[in-house]
Amino acid sequence: MYKKITTLIDKVGMCASLLCMLHCLVVPVAFVFGVNSLLLAIDHEWLERVIILASLFIGLIAFMQGFFRHRQHFIPVLFTAGFLLLVNGESVQHTWLSAGLSVAGAAVIIYAHYQNLKWKQYASAR
Repeated sequence: MYKKITTLIDKVGMCASLLCMLHCLVVPVAFVFGVNSLLLAIDHEWLERVIILASLFIGLIAFMQGFFRHRQHFIPVLFTAGFLLLVNGESVQHTWLSAGLSVAGAAVIIYAHYQNLKWKQYASAR
């Protein structure tokens, strides 16, 4: 049961980061094509903060559990680097640079969740 929960946490973290990545890609594209109704629906500062905070909260739980199981230091470092890219992407005013940093951060977080999941499975198999 515990293994299923820790696996689920990493999968939910991957989905949250993927949602963040899609949000960061859709907003600039909608801006370019002038789809104002879509921008009004998804380009809210509170929505971005909720997604970022959800990624942080889920990531902290998943990576703390993983670290205590597999003791791989590079995985929390990957998560931290991805999260810093994501936060810096939100603070940049240039639309395409912001999207690029945010997408890169979300991709790094997804990769960190994947590595965490893989190492947790390896540690439990030993």
